[in-house]
Amino acid sequence: MTKTLAVVGTTCLALFSIVFAEAGELVPRGETAFSLAQPGMTSEDLAEFNYGRDIFNHVWTTVEHADGTQSGLGPLYSANSCAACHINDGRGHPPEKEGSPAQSLAVIVGVPQADQSPLPDPIYGKQIQDIANGTAPEARVIVQYTEKQIELANGATVHLRRPTIRLEELAFGPMDKQTRISGRIAPQIIGLGYLEDVSAEQLAVLADPEDCDGDGISGKISLLDDGKIGRFGWKASAPTLHFQTVKAAHLDMGLSTPDFDFFAGDCTESQTACLTAGREKPPQGKTELNRNQVRLLVIYAAHLRVPPARNMDDPAVMQGKKLFKEIGCASCHYDQKFSPDMPRAAYTDMLLHDMGDDLADPIYGDHYLAQEWRTPALWGIGYTEEVGGHLAFLHDGRARTLTEAIMWHGGEGTAARDQFAKLSGVDRAALLAFLNAL
Repeated sequence: MTKTLAVVGTTCLALFSIVFAEAGELVPRGETAFSLAQPGMTSEDLAEFNYGRDIFNHVWTTVEHADGTQSGLGPLYSANSCAACHINDGRGHPPEKEGSPAQSLAVIVGVPQADQSPLPDPIYGKQIQDIANGTAPEARVIVQYTEKQIELANGATVHLRRPTIRLEELAFGPMDKQTRISGRIAPQIIGLGYLEDVSAEQLAVLADPEDCDGDGISGKISLLDDGKIGRFGWKASAPTLHFQTVKAAHLDMGLSTPDFDFFAGDCTESQTACLTAGREKPPQGKTELNRNQVRLLVIYAAHLRVPPARNMDDPAVMQGKKLFKEIGCASCHYDQKFSPDMPRAAYTDMLLHDMGDDLADPIYGDHYLAQEWRTPALWGIGYTEEVGGHLAFLHDGRARTLTEAIMWHGGEGTAARDQFAKLSGVDRAALLAFLNAL
């Protein structure tokens, strides 16, 4: 039976197509499958959740003030709303064709350092913003791909595409000669509140930085410079949802917050045309997102419901679940719940793992951190295409299928990748059926 459930926010009405499962659990379907509030929220909680939804979906513009100053979007930005990158609360994707706009791909730049995280480019900062108002966009982003063919068992093949990001029409002169470029698609944002609640003690149990058990897996807790544990972002560089939210507002949209109160976003001192685009004098000393609006955004991101797994009693899915563990995928994609409150396993250990040279991040240069990525949660991965209209996996969206994503694994993922490649066609299909059921 299919019904329509209306969730009313403060300024918008969202319609959700729902299937009622036999056990009584709501199984969302379609592009809004990630957009429901988690169950058990009070009416007051839901009201704040819906306020947060409105802010998340709000399309920002630039506001001109009587004193000549501006507020709102920009002056440099990559997107005009949170939802522009996190499509329907799911993941973003790189350009569909070579030469198309960057869309929901963020372009990160950095100068590699021998003993620390990369430094911002001295002229272009931490991120390339390819849209602007009151000044010129920093650059035009060009993404091109080269492909290689990989052989699997039984004569099957898969084509892996490697992206190369090139910047043209640099508006503020050349970048530092040492600056490197990397891409990031926005991740899905379901279930983040559960992951924020995972304790340091639980992570320490899963971590094995010296590979003491000799299984070839040496997951590490991301310890940040201030001693906090990194939990969010592809590199686990954000300790909290709050920090991840205000950082994205600052870099992606040029929106000031009490935490990043500089009105010119990622403009640097070298970008004088950007700094003088009416942003030097904030109107009435206020930020574009105030503390309460940030709080509501965080509430929204923390309480998006994890949709239930589907078809878990299908024989192929059950066989795929068994194979997932047998070939070693669960060594990083931890297959147990962190707490009884979690709806189901997130399939992440939230640790950093060496993923090999093929996935090394250029902005880290030869530093060991280049190969290290946080294990992404797999819950909801089977909903990816119906939610976002695209299949794009890994940090830069290079993988167009789950098979491609698996075959890009190197480093600590090599053994599991090779075991997957050796599976029969039937067993590979079963493992993929399990992933698509999550």
